[in-house]
Amino acid sequence: MRLQPRKPVSLRGEVIGGNDPLICIPIVAEEEKELEQAAGKIVELHPDIIEWRADCYKDVCDIVKVKKALKTLRGIIKEVPLIFTFRSSLEGGFQKVDDDLRYEIIKQAINTGEADTIDIELISGKKNIDKIKAAADKYHIPLIISYHNFQETPPVEFLTDLARQQVACGADIAKIAVMPKSEEDVLNLLMATLRIRREMPDTPLITMSMGNIGVISRIAGGIFGSDLTFGASEKTSAPGQIPIAELRASMKTLLR
Repeated sequence: MRLQPRKPVSLRGEVIGGNDPLICIPIVAEEEKELEQAAGKIVELHPDIIEWRADCYKDVCDIVKVKKALKTLRGIIKEVPLIFTFRSSLEGGFQKVDDDLRYEIIKQAINTGEADTIDIELISGKKNIDKIKAAADKYHIPLIISYHNFQETPPVEFLTDLARQQVACGADIAKIAVMPKSEEDVLNLLMATLRIRREMPDTPLITMSMGNIGVISRIAGGIFGSDLTFGASEKTSAPGQIPIAELRASMKTLLR
């Protein structure tokens, strides 16, 4: 029996923190037509959750087009839960956008009611996170508060403290993604995952070690307390994502 949070989050019937870790596939597309085609192909792969990396979308700063895209996406993916992510360029976002504008786009996306959960970075600061959370709470939309480090893997205690901060800032789901430089770094990420799960037993958790060395964390993270992992369709949103069919088969072997 894997370690599960005491307060799982349900999104359209899919449970983040349930008996099995879920698989999410990100949509990475620059043009509207590409977005529609990617969504159609991803739906055919039957992911548990889909993430729209809106920061890749070239018109992401045009709220009218973002709202239209969200409505179109919902029509294609039907009842598959959707994460809306407008990632900061400081943590891997595809475009550099003024933060105030980015936060406003996120709030407007929330107001459409088409997204099922929102991802916002811990570095946004509590003041800005509070504003996003207030908007999300109006629609009963849970909040993912995330941390991404594409340079290194900080120590276990640092990562554990990050999760404490995420929970303190109101995270319904905490997320940590780091880059390993060695096999020991991958073990440290998994150790941090286990420690966070035991110290913060209520909150669902998403953790991963990126890149080729970290692939095992995407497959086996659920054993240590991670409740969701990311697979790939044709395009990836982060280093180390593997095709969903391979990911699903590997997880089935390890987590049965």
